Amino acid sequence: MIRAVLALTACVAAAACSSQGVSGSTPANSAANGPRVTVIMVTHGQSFDPFWALVQKGAQTAATDFNVNLVYRSPATTNPQEQASLITQAAAQHPKGLIVTIPDAAVLSSPVRQAASAGVPVIVMNVGAAVYQNVGGLTFVGQDELAAGAEAAREMADAGVHKALCVIHEEQNIALVQRCAGFARALAARGGSVQILHVNGAQLNDAATAIENTLKANPAIGGVLATGILGFDAAGGALQALGKFGTIKLGTFDVSTQDLNAVSNGQASFVIDQQPFLEGYNAVQTMAFEVRYGQHPFGPIFTGPSLVTKANVAQVQQLYKSTGIPLFNGGYPL
Repeated sequence: MIRAVLALTACVAAAACSSQGVSGSTPANSAANGPRVTVIMVTHGQSFDPFWALVQKGAQTAATDFNVNLVYRSPATTNPQEQASLITQAAAQHPKGLIVTIPDAAVLSSPVRQAASAGVPVIVMNVGAAVYQNVGGLTFVGQDELAAGAEAAREMADAGVHKALCVIHEEQNIALVQRCAGFARALAARGGSVQILHVNGAQLNDAATAIENTLKANPAIGGVLATGILGFDAAGGALQALGKFGTIKLGTFDVSTQDLNAVSNGQASFVIDQQPFLEGYNAVQTMAFEVRYGQHPFGPIFTGPSLVTKANVAQVQQLYKSTGIPLFNGGYPL
């Protein structure tokens, strides 16, 4: 199901599919025509972060649909300097297209700009919406993080939260900082306030303890927003230890089995989904059209924020089941 839906989305976005242009077919004017082209995707995605398996699945599905040889590279852990080296190495191979994330503009802008200046088409995805034009990117595919944070604030405020905690689980990732910034700004507009806490998502127990201690020290906090799956697991652990599920509202970004189940059973209020499968798919599909026809959207492609609540969580669970990629399942809440 998801392949057909995504192919239809791709057709509408590019305005280049025939009436037969669904996934698994090859219409006469599809971007799958012509020789196989190599596209390199370089992300900051940490190998242990389950979010990136969905991005890669979407990207590889599009690569199959549009006759692309997709090469995926990323550092083992978030490391802008290492990612910059990977981008430089990728550009030196003269691929037909380069897809990158830019979590740290100060470190990554230069190698991305050099690749674009050398004639390699560049698409920025996932993080880098504010800088993609400055580095020579053709377009951006992903989520407006400030808008996503504001969406989370509306949900919290509507639930009666006046003071909240925003948990950042990964250093040197501007997307997570922007999520908290948009959240804080929008909640302040509703008369609330936000405390921001940095934890190491790779050390779950330590992160949970830090959140627990912060909540103990600030009993007025009525809502916790995690900026990703690993932060959600830590926040869930802290709330479980404190016996505060249902008392303190919990929201998060990015889908996992645990957070969708938590929304379903009322332990969490919402998930903000940037739709990683669609993000990876649209980035590769857009590059395929650019390589073959010189056609691309002249503006960002926003795949989120998509709000998941108890009202639609069953649909979202079925959608991700159809990708064939198991969502992350582990950690907290138990």
